[in-house]
Amino acid sequence: MPQEFISGIEWLNPVMPSPNFPQRMLDAAEHLPIQAGRLSGLLPKQTSLRLAGLMRITSSYYSNLIEGQYTEPAQLSPRAPRRDVKELNELAMSHIGAQEALERLSRQAGAALEWRDFFDPALLGRVHRRLFEAGNEQDLTLADGSRLIPGQLRDEAQRNVFVGNHAAPAWDSVMPMLRRLQDVYGRLADPRLKLLGSLAYHHRLAFVHPFADGNGRLVRMVTHLQLHKLGLVTPLWSLSRGLARHQAEYYARLRAADQPRRGDLDGRGLLSQSALIEFVEFMLQICIDQMAYVEKQMGLGALRTRLERVVGLEPTFVQAGIKPEMARALHILLTQGEVTRADFKVYTGLIDKTAGEQLKKLVTLGVVEAPSAKSRQIYPGLPVWFAQIIFPDLHRRFSG
Repeated sequence: MPQEFISGIEWLNPVMPSPNFPQRMLDAAEHLPIQAGRLSGLLPKQTSLRLAGLMRITSSYYSNLIEGQYTEPAQLSPRAPRRDVKELNELAMSHIGAQEALERLSRQAGAALEWRDFFDPALLGRVHRRLFEAGNEQDLTLADGSRLIPGQLRDEAQRNVFVGNHAAPAWDSVMPMLRRLQDVYGRLADPRLKLLGSLAYHHRLAFVHPFADGNGRLVRMVTHLQLHKLGLVTPLWSLSRGLARHQAEYYARLRAADQPRRGDLDGRGLLSQSALIEFVEFMLQICIDQMAYVEKQMGLGALRTRLERVVGLEPTFVQAGIKPEMARALHILLTQGEVTRADFKVYTGLIDKTAGEQLKKLVTLGVVEAPSAKSRQIYPGLPVWFAQIIFPDLHRRFSG
């Protein structure tokens, strides 16, 4: 284990590759907003809003899973590895609440939050505090028995730490390093470079390890918020899902980008420029793959086929007495976002009384939402158990 902690902002170099990222990555970064826009146009507002809530659960599940903590998305798991199910569910709800609150802050602030503000150490403290302020004693107790103070940077705590065999930079370098990263990434103007810079920042922020603990969740949340600012995070996909799906490679790419440069042809900084480029390209591909996954799952033909299979065969529907004819009506509801009760019953093709009884059962299951028993408009419901059935592999424990 190394005995000395590196000190000085020169250990971050290269912060950005010189002269630039390869053209293939610039082209991919230019295309990604188009892919995000296409994804946003797949579903109407009401369905998207409900899917956004589901994806917060998805992001929480996978971000915690990357850290070795299994938080059952449906909160129905009989398993409780290493920790009580109740505590794990509280951990998940804390992460979900933090993401929702921080997204709301980003939307409300609008133009008031400039791009450089998303790299501000003060924002990092706010995100970390929001993620961990609801933690119990066990969550906040560090390996040496001391207590993690949510939002407290290591320079304030005057604390040096090891991450495995990696000695994080000395505590007195944390703030200078964070300011250096903000100065470089925060002044980028080209939208392509903003995207690639935010993905490079993901590694460099992890390298600085600004807090005594909780840095993995922090880094993933900050990247999510930066992509949100860029308009790339629709409610329909989760970066953390992609990273968990390739967790072994994710960790390997992070470690590789920690390493010294590989020779005279590997940039001019102290760290490997080629490894940083490879990490950013890996992250870019994760974004592309996750958007493509959701676009495929939400394809109208495929979605209707799955709904027909689910409604006809899934025990929850069968035991509730849901008729196969309801699949068509549910498909229309999901793809339109809201319909009237009268229209929904017509879509079933059943007589009015039977259709009304079926609709009541779907509301009880949570698959259809109605503001009141007599409300004219009804909306799609996406309880986790239902979403996990119609979106294959949405919440799966990937092997790495």
